[in-house]
Amino acid sequence: MPAKRVLIVDDDSIARLFVQAVMENAGWQTLEGFDGREAVELAESEQPDLIILDIAMPVMDGLEAFQTLRKTTSTAHIPIIMLTGINEDSETRYTPESMESVFGVERPEGFVDKPVDADFLLNSVMGIMG
Repeated sequence: MPAKRVLIVDDDSIARLFVQAVMENAGWQTLEGFDGREAVELAESEQPDLIILDIAMPVMDGLEAFQTLRKTTSTAHIPIIMLTGINEDSETRYTPESMESVFGVERPEGFVDKPVDADFLLNSVMGIMG
């Protein structure tokens, strides 16, 4: 059975490389993107099994990319885990539920705070992907 593929999109290269290492160690093939526009383009062309998407990015942020991915027929089915460092610096805790109310977007399948905890990330992935 071929390895599952994950698209990791984050403008922070250190965070992206960390998530990439965690996922590759768990047996996943990885694709990388730098911003929301790349996330949409790569998701459409590569059809990954999962997308791990940062929120704060240049060009197109993760929320706009998330909305675009959900509205695009060819990518609407792909599970998405949102990554954010916002919770580090903010009194407001963003969760999948609050994303619906605060940002007006459909909730993602998962939500992982930065700095990323490898075990929490893998548990989130397993909860979504089985």
